[in-house]
Amino acid sequence: MRSIVRPLMYCLVSASLTSAAFAETLFNEDFQDANANGWAFSGYGTAYVTVYAGNYSLRLTRQRTADQSMSSAGYDNVQVAMQFAASSLEYGETCVGEVSTDGQTWQRVITVYDGQDNGVTLYSGYLAPIGGDNNDNVQLRLRASGNSTGDYCWADNILVTGDVMSAAPDIQISGALDFGDVAVGASAQQSVTVSNLGNADLHIGAVSAPANPFSVSTDTCAYATLAPQGQCQVTLAFAPTTTGSVSDLFTINSDDPDMPAADVQLLGNGIAAQAVYDPLTGNGNVNRTALSYASLNGGSVSLMDYSAYALPANGANPQHNFEGNLTLFGEATNGSFVERGTSLAYAYTDPGHLPEFSFDFVQHGTHLIPVQRGLIATSHPSWSYILEPGRVWQEDGDNGYSRVSLPFSLQENGANCTHNGVMSFAFKDDGSITKVAYQIAAETCAYFKYDMWGLLSASYAPAAVSGAVQLQAQYETEVANRMMVKPISELAVDYPAAGINTATLGSEQSADHRTVFGVAIAGVHYAGGCDTRQGTYPHCDVLDIPSYSTAKSTVGAIGLMRLEQKYAGVQKDLPLSNWVGECSGSQWTGVTFEHALDMATGNYDSSGFEVDEASTTTSNDFFLKYTHAEKVAHSCAYPRKSAPGSLWVYHTSDTYLLGRAMNMFYQSQAGAGQDFYADLLVPEIWQPLGLSPVTYTSLRTFDSQSQVLAGYGLTYHRDDVIKLAEFLAQADGKINGQSLLDTAMLDESMQRTGDHGLSAGSVYDRYQNGFWAWNAKDAMNCSSDVWVPYMSGYGGLSVVMLPNDITYYMFSDNNEYSFVDSAKELNKIQSLCQ
Repeated sequence: MRSIVRPLMYCLVSASLTSAAFAETLFNEDFQDANANGWAFSGYGTAYVTVYAGNYSLRLTRQRTADQSMSSAGYDNVQVAMQFAASSLEYGETCVGEVSTDGQTWQRVITVYDGQDNGVTLYSGYLAPIGGDNNDNVQLRLRASGNSTGDYCWADNILVTGDVMSAAPDIQISGALDFGDVAVGASAQQSVTVSNLGNADLHIGAVSAPANPFSVSTDTCAYATLAPQGQCQVTLAFAPTTTGSVSDLFTINSDDPDMPAADVQLLGNGIAAQAVYDPLTGNGNVNRTALSYASLNGGSVSLMDYSAYALPANGANPQHNFEGNLTLFGEATNGSFVERGTSLAYAYTDPGHLPEFSFDFVQHGTHLIPVQRGLIATSHPSWSYILEPGRVWQEDGDNGYSRVSLPFSLQENGANCTHNGVMSFAFKDDGSITKVAYQIAAETCAYFKYDMWGLLSASYAPAAVSGAVQLQAQYETEVANRMMVKPISELAVDYPAAGINTATLGSEQSADHRTVFGVAIAGVHYAGGCDTRQGTYPHCDVLDIPSYSTAKSTVGAIGLMRLEQKYAGVQKDLPLSNWVGECSGSQWTGVTFEHALDMATGNYDSSGFEVDEASTTTSNDFFLKYTHAEKVAHSCAYPRKSAPGSLWVYHTSDTYLLGRAMNMFYQSQAGAGQDFYADLLVPEIWQPLGLSPVTYTSLRTFDSQSQVLAGYGLTYHRDDVIKLAEFLAQADGKINGQSLLDTAMLDESMQRTGDHGLSAGSVYDRYQNGFWAWNAKDAMNCSSDVWVPYMSGYGGLSVVMLPNDITYYMFSDNNEYSFVDSAKELNKIQSLCQ
């Protein structure tokens, strides 16, 4: 069937393309000569010309890319057509045809997705590319975006047409200038670019000056002659003296036959002068020895101490304001990568390069806020982005530019492994920008550690961002809601009578593998850690830390306790199989929501401590599967071995089933399409608690179900960890005096009843309603049992809710889980014995 349908579609498309009146063919590739000569190939995968019933196509696999350069000089009305067929694509994988007219940015002609991959149909795409007319440097690109050589993309019938241009100049101006909000007494600059897209010289005459508060700052266009493809610039300033919206025009006169007088609209809004948010006290006299302005405009950077990326003590308030889009170029080809202490890079596709980066940002005083927060899916086969707010300042040595330090993280697709990095660059209001340096030298990931660094070309497109004022206000609230932070060493200063040795805190985790740790007591957060292989991370407050299995407590337990409190009846005793239809086997009879939360379904292969969890089968069939159908098939397949509720067997798959069951139940109450995480937990608990926006998203299955994983997949800031712990252990599940969690379940979870849960791997550990419990009696020499609730996560994560109203947390990744010595030290402040 494929060999019949594809030639038929080829005939139809060819007929439509050749019917364009008087259009001339500038480039035509149908591969009918059985080769791909002239195309340049790069990336992982293969590229072969294949034949079906006499029709030849270029087959690309995995991440293979084919590039071709051509010229449209002397032609206008340029149009590009491409066709693609696909086979064996999975969620997020695509076949893409693109065109570039400037060698940097790419315009999509066609994209074929999962679901369009029957291996038969050739899909067609057409585009009149911006900047495609009369251009010596038009580039065509065909690429596959899969994860194996079994992902097929067939490219065919690449056709570029255009009309012969008559000899005449053709003026093009980059567009209206909107300066947005500018404070009275301040000024902002933007530039307009004038280009000659014609095939004859453009003679520019006078450039009229706009009225105040607009003015021309620099002008390279007046009375200039622009050869074909030539450019010049006019930079304008907006310096309002009163509040209110202002508009004006300025005119560029030329001998363009169609537009002899080209008007450019100017827009601006004067606002009342306000104090700089979070002002700096420095004067800009910074003694910079690394990552200088010259380095940011150079050819490469080295791995360096993070102090070079940090706000310096003498940084001054910024002179420029960043609002608009930041785009990086060359992410897939530039940069350096070295694995550190692990040997797993071979198992990833292109792990050493950043995903494509193009995001909007809004500056607020000395802070730079990404418009999009939380986990951000990308087209990269291995990594997703998390963007965090950074800092902006002025240094004397930066040639009048303002400098930025921007924290970000890469999180493994479908997993919680998180690598923390920082970007830095310098910019001006008018869109001028240096290259962007980036560096990753830390992670919370036991199995894959690396350093990644590089220097990429970038563009800054200044523009007013919708909702900027609201975004700034929300960010101010986010920062204001954080608990007061002091260094961990200050704990001994604030509690001198206790005789605390703060060096003991966090010492049970190897310093080289410790991400963050800290103590919260009496409204103060004593923070430690934040170390990397290259010094201290510059943005500890927004350092992204993965939840791993602490999500069993924060999503699984809090989720079920919220449903139990919110709705009438007893949700925890609902039959799991009634809400997860795939668990239809008889072994699921009698298994409830709470049994799944307790990981006591009675269904398992081995009752040995984490034997099932660590098995190759679970790895291959659950953790390395990314759709709901695949995950639920594994989760429901365990055989019945014991009575439900009688034996704890660690299964992340049980918490996944609970998450699915809770979501289906929530939809039965709130309506189809509702989501228990995004529509229940986030607005009803996370946001009122003041958690950071990074918690508003979670890992989900890669399919139309988009099921929250529940047992892992959240990301926190260190402040979020404390807020969640104190909400449970000290606020009794209340916000502003209102109970949001089921009291009975919460009391059991916090070890306030005689039921301490099921035995969980040792005589000292129990598991109850998604929380671990440790008996501190022997360690603290107490006269009776003292059960301490805590959360635990893969690699070495613990959030300990001590009964003396102290919270201790540590996040590390060397499989070191003990916190006994730290608890003993904190026992000196107030006894845990009851």
